Amino acid sequence: MSRRLKNRLLLLLTDKERKEGRRIKQVEIARAINISHNTIASWLRNDVTKFEAHVVEGLCEYFQCELTDLLYFQETDEGTPNPYVSEES
Repeated sequence: MSRRLKNRLLLLLTDKERKEGRRIKQVEIARAINISHNTIASWLRNDVTKFEAHVVEGLCEYFQCELTDLLYFQETDEGTPNPYVSEES
């Protein structure tokens, strides 16, 4: 088995919206932590491969959560090729 780093941003967003009783737009999060709308969209799709410290720190601050609430490892099958490791190595 191998592991891939994933995020729970969509879950955190859904929880925050429920607690506040309102929809939170992606652009609101992006402005609050000074990143692009496209970056937030990538995080929500769980399509991020480069975890920049200022983004992670900003998201943790915005959602008032710990790093482990935002990021986690997902187990993957050994037969699944790891896109981050070259087969020529």
